[in-house]
Amino acid sequence: MTRGALSGRTALVTGAGHGIGAAVSCALCRAGASVVLAARDGQALEVLAAHISAAGGQAVAVPTDLTDPRSVRRLVEQILGAFGRLDAAVNHGEVGEVALAMKYEIPSMRPGGRIVNLASSADAQAAMTELTRAAARDSGCCGVRIDAVAAGPQDSEEDVADTVVWRITRQVPIGR
Repeated sequence: MTRGALSGRTALVTGAGHGIGAAVSCALCRAGASVVLAARDGQALEVLAAHISAAGGQAVAVPTDLTDPRSVRRLVEQILGAFGRLDAAVNHGEVGEVALAMKYEIPSMRPGGRIVNLASSADAQAAMTELTRAAARDSGCCGVRIDAVAAGPQDSEEDVADTVVWRITRQVPIGR
């Protein structure tokens, strides 16, 4: 893995076990981030973490039920305990799961933190966009920037992953 704009940063990817979530996790590692992989499928997370580690990146698998507030709270507490910081989060899941994840992510981030919410189905795009707008408006005073990326059927997983990394790294540097 190459080191880049996210070197020394910690990123969380929910829904990381397969598909777009896995591609985003690999792209964040290539950009230099230490990545925490979260999803229900612990076996898929372990396989992805091993793949990332073999390529020279750092990834930790944390099986998480994104519908359970206790599970999501423990996830964020584990990140802060292990890495001391949460700089970026990429949330890939149902709208309710993403809302719950942000409830714990936002207060755990320093000013300059980044959140990108992914919508990969046409049905979820409008709801995810509205959730993201509301969260961005509400979190503006704490310095966390929240964006959404809508993945269309013509978009490859790698294209979506590159867009997510660009959204996280653009403009001002993330929390120091």
